[in-house]
Amino acid sequence: MDMKKILSLIFLVLLSSCSEPTERIEKKLLTYLQEDLKFMVAETLNANATKADLLDEPYYKIRDFRLFEGAEAEIYAAYAEVDFYIYRDLAMFEKRKYRYEVHGRHWDRYSKVLKFGKDKNP
Repeated sequence: MDMKKILSLIFLVLLSSCSEPTERIEKKLLTYLQEDLKFMVAETLNANATKADLLDEPYYKIRDFRLFEGAEAEIYAAYAEVDFYIYRDLAMFEKRKYRYEVHGRHWDRYSKVLKFGKDKNP
């Protein structure tokens, strides 16, 4: 084998070892979403809300989840858009957007927006 082929093989092995399995990325997202949900509930209760203002079981729904490949995945490997529902009588939810940073191997929340409306399929 010539040197060029050997270097190509080494590069491919290194590249594949740097990528993280999809299952691990998804598991990290679910853990992160649970923590965000807990924090949102605690933050709302600390802002003078009562438990009666909140749903018995606050929840979230993943509205969009994408994995990136190739050049798209050099910085961010995945994207998720999630709606959080915590209020009982308010027709309001919070939409959050997340991206999975390849080099840090963690999810990054980069957008939070309050929206009016209720969950159409609770």
